[in-house]
Amino acid sequence: MDVDSYSSFLALVTTLVRVIHNNQNLQCLQFRPSGRIPLVLLEALAQHDRLRILSLNGWQDFQEYSLELIMEACPRLSHLSLGESDFTRFTLQTLAKCAANPHSSSTALSPGSKEALIRLEPYDDPIKSRSGPYSASQDQLEVCSKQAVLYTPSPALALKEHATVQEVLPATQQSPLSLEDRRHSALAPWSRIKSLSLCQAGLRQEFLVNLVRMCPSLEHLSLIDGWGFYPTSRFASVLSQVCPQLKRLEFREQALDLQDEFFASLCSQLPRLEWIHAGRTGFSHSALESVRLHCKDVVSLNLDGARGVQSAALAQVLSTCRSLRVLSAHGVVLNGHDLNSGSAWACRGLETLVLDIEIYATSTGAQTPTTALTASSIQNVRERIYDRLSDLTRLQMLGLGGGHAVGTERGLDMTLASGLGKLTSLACLERLDLRRLVRAVGQEDFAWMVQHWPRFRQLDISKRRASSRASNDQTNKAIEWLTQTRPGLDIRLY
Repeated sequence: MDVDSYSSFLALVTTLVRVIHNNQNLQCLQFRPSGRIPLVLLEALAQHDRLRILSLNGWQDFQEYSLELIMEACPRLSHLSLGESDFTRFTLQTLAKCAANPHSSSTALSPGSKEALIRLEPYDDPIKSRSGPYSASQDQLEVCSKQAVLYTPSPALALKEHATVQEVLPATQQSPLSLEDRRHSALAPWSRIKSLSLCQAGLRQEFLVNLVRMCPSLEHLSLIDGWGFYPTSRFASVLSQVCPQLKRLEFREQALDLQDEFFASLCSQLPRLEWIHAGRTGFSHSALESVRLHCKDVVSLNLDGARGVQSAALAQVLSTCRSLRVLSAHGVVLNGHDLNSGSAWACRGLETLVLDIEIYATSTGAQTPTTALTASSIQNVRERIYDRLSDLTRLQMLGLGGGHAVGTERGLDMTLASGLGKLTSLACLERLDLRRLVRAVGQEDFAWMVQHWPRFRQLDISKRRASSRASNDQTNKAIEWLTQTRPGLDIRLY
């Protein structure tokens, strides 16, 4: 353990306790723990019943027992964040046993405690140990985790590896509260956590499963840009059993670890999912088909950078998922030829739409998407796409990419020449992201947008490189005109 970091944390604890005691309406608390959470801080948290959001990101020298004590001391938490930490050496088996039998253990804060005990966890597990097993001749306080402690009221558990608080902890770390005071700190056995964030955290499947067992009311699970998580085929089934109310899942930025079959099983086992965020993972065709078949109430779908998603499957989702409000598919291409002329999009309540739209001459699965077409057929496909967009009358954010020309005919490039005038119905549009469009939008196009979209307040656009001088000049003139005409418009250049 880093002695300096733990000493700094102990110095911070005094301030934290004072802040908690002086702010009875405190609902959100964030700090970076190090090692064991001192009892004085746990008791301060236990006496504060309004805390709803707790962030413990960057926990150095993580201790399983301290996490259990925090969750018991804060039973009214609705959100817990444990990001930016390495949990790969831990399994939370103790929490799993407590979850299976909540009356089998309690903390020093439990009523009726006669004596608070500590169990020191020796580093004799190769998974947890950095220095190997210890010998009997060594001092236990030197080789044991001095911070990994489990407080228990049962003297029957006082085996050789147990000692009383008074025997182990110095007087400066002992709780100043009397046992009578602790009896009035009765806690509910398990948490009411509805949102759990593990962003940029390293963990194994067993750790995650045992943690969510402590959160039976969980609705939102976020695991973004993590490592070490390699789920088995049974993970989705177990998750659906221990968290039956789960509605929002975020597994992003893990392209090598999470593949198509994983997301397909999640969608089939958790049909009540409303959020499915799987950007930059192995999310592909089978998973998207599972979303369409099982997750009828999906509201938010994030597929940014999911290269395996096919245009035809995405078109089917747009035609069947009526509840969809957010679709972010940055880098995913929708081929206009996959939009049937007789069927409209079912998700007319879309508020956010981000994707690339092209007019390929053949379907996405063909090998030659540049096969020549007649000008009239290209125009028909382009008009069909604009018609679909015009139906999205609640759209607030639109991000488009692509727009390549097909021969001499324009693609969907958001210009008046290609059919922009059909989008007068987008009166709710607030943000337009055109960074990925291949063609520059001119001053006359922006003038039309300003006139017909009264809520238009943010524009994301890419300045052309010097090699495309004409487009660069056109963009610069349009931006200069926008700045003078709409001084309140937030223009972001990339």
